[in-house]
Amino acid sequence: MDPTIQINQRVSVITVFKERGQQPELCVPVKMKYKGKEIDLHELALRHPTVAGKRMLHVFHVSDGANGYRLEFDAEALTWTLVSMIPELP
Repeated sequence: MDPTIQINQRVSVITVFKERGQQPELCVPVKMKYKGKEIDLHELALRHPTVAGKRMLHVFHVSDGANGYRLEFDAEALTWTLVSMIPELP
């Protein structure tokens, strides 16, 4: 059974832009606010650009050490969306 929980809600994200490093790691979300709770994001598993119509989206797969999250940054609208979450398995 797929444990993924679909969320699709806009969220606030704090992002770090690094001066040096590999291209996928130059822009990294480090904190997200979802349902009034601040979530520290510790691990960047994957980042990839994609296109939705004419819009460029940057997709980030991140973790807080327990749960996994899929975040999308819309480069045109300048918005962050929490697409889904994979909760920690017991």
